[in-house]
Amino acid sequence: MTQGDTALTLRPYSQLPKPALEAQAVVLLAQSAQDVFQRCVQLALSITRASTSLVILYRPEQDELELVAAAGRLSEGAVGRRLKRGQGVSWRVVDSGQVLLLARADLAADAVYLSEQRHAAMYLGVPLLDPDGRVLGVMSADTSESDEQLGPDDAQAMLLLGQAAGVAYTRWRALEQAQHSARQFERLARLSAQLEGLTQPEDIVRCALRALLDLSGFTTGGVVTVDASGLAHLSVQEGEQQSQELVAAALLRPHEPSGLIGQVLRSGRPQAVQHYQDWPDRLPGATHVQTAVAVPLRQGGQVVGVVFLLHMHRPVALPPELQTLMETVAARIEHALERSASMEHLQQTREAALRALGRVLESRDDETYGHTDRVTTLALALGQALGLDEQQLQHLRWGAYLHDIGKVGVHDQLLRKPGPLDDQERQAMQRHVVLGDEMLREEVFVPREVREVIRFHHERWDGAGYPDGLAGEQIPLLARVFSVVDVYDALLSERPYKPAWSSADAQAQLRAGTQFDPSIVATFLALLSSQES
Repeated sequence: MTQGDTALTLRPYSQLPKPALEAQAVVLLAQSAQDVFQRCVQLALSITRASTSLVILYRPEQDELELVAAAGRLSEGAVGRRLKRGQGVSWRVVDSGQVLLLARADLAADAVYLSEQRHAAMYLGVPLLDPDGRVLGVMSADTSESDEQLGPDDAQAMLLLGQAAGVAYTRWRALEQAQHSARQFERLARLSAQLEGLTQPEDIVRCALRALLDLSGFTTGGVVTVDASGLAHLSVQEGEQQSQELVAAALLRPHEPSGLIGQVLRSGRPQAVQHYQDWPDRLPGATHVQTAVAVPLRQGGQVVGVVFLLHMHRPVALPPELQTLMETVAARIEHALERSASMEHLQQTREAALRALGRVLESRDDETYGHTDRVTTLALALGQALGLDEQQLQHLRWGAYLHDIGKVGVHDQLLRKPGPLDDQERQAMQRHVVLGDEMLREEVFVPREVREVIRFHHERWDGAGYPDGLAGEQIPLLARVFSVVDVYDALLSERPYKPAWSSADAQAQLRAGTQFDPSIVATFLALLSSQES
């Protein structure tokens, strides 16, 4: 214990005051990830009667804390404040994952005040945990300029609220990320159509850069081209005006390629630097660049320039899909400049993104790793054996990638429950196929046949399935095909509620049941037999 700490004896859940027992219900009414935390700080003030309540998230990419929600005294304008490691007692909660109650926060050397003036106050901080127990951040309350006392009851109530907030936030983030991915696919499709209608090279590049900035969230982007003498210069730039001026001052005049751009031109490969100011090869004058990513721009198979993105405000994360996104947009520029009408790269981007999204979705409910890839491979093999055409196979493949997208709207505790579900839980779980269909209904690039796989792959040949109780050939063909391979792979996989079956036992189950189209099952079993022989 440090000076001013108070030992806590937390009471059982059944003995908590009423406001704490209502915490989960209040939080789950939130309409977005941000709304989760704003409701939390308001409720925390009501529960504790403290002066101020804050939610601070841990940003591992920068190893910083960011204040994302505030209520009470001095809360206006506080959101967005960042704390480096060691600044603020909240770091103790993040590092320990434990509740922290300080009777005199002003005696703590690492305490930080919104008012920037130290005065006697109690501090209570509880960890925000995701469903896997990882610390997302801290929810806190303090009694600045108040005689209110914080104690074990407040700590227990806040801890319960923090747990509910962590679950709700994780669920909303998963849903928002899935929707963001869907919007990215649509934006890329629109970009390709826009580029096909443009004829001027500068218009083509500017259109592509605006789309790239929109999709990535970086502050500025541009294209550097190389002239016949090998000198590089800034050709086109888009983004924040102040950032553009800083970049133009460094790159506008012809110069020998160096730094990140020089590396891309020499290697012909993408390059990325998250912490640019710490990078040994950074340009001396680029003092405002925090994160940089660059990919080659080719024409006729030769590297003729570089497409780059810069973030000028702070270092930001570099997810693997960002490089893929940049290379995709660079490819759009190349094809548009060459006036190619080919949509091959768009198709490849969609395929890669849909597959990646499917693999992310499978991880939310403890699916055996590789389930999405396995059922996609099996479904395509079965579809080919059944004589499906190329368009049907594409729809089947996309349906396999996205078949469980609706589970982003299912509570994590329900998805990961190790035992059998009760009737109410089963109905909530079954709702995922309808939710998946509804989520993609407005996405114009997702064909109806893909949504049919998502909605109907749990229907049964005998009519006992869900959500609509379809039977026989009322069930769309692609959903009938996919349901066979989905169940077969599930039977072969170990899950929290069952051991893995042998292939022979799984095939016997398919053969004996009334769940599947008999002709499709027969084709599938023949396919498996030919693969095993």
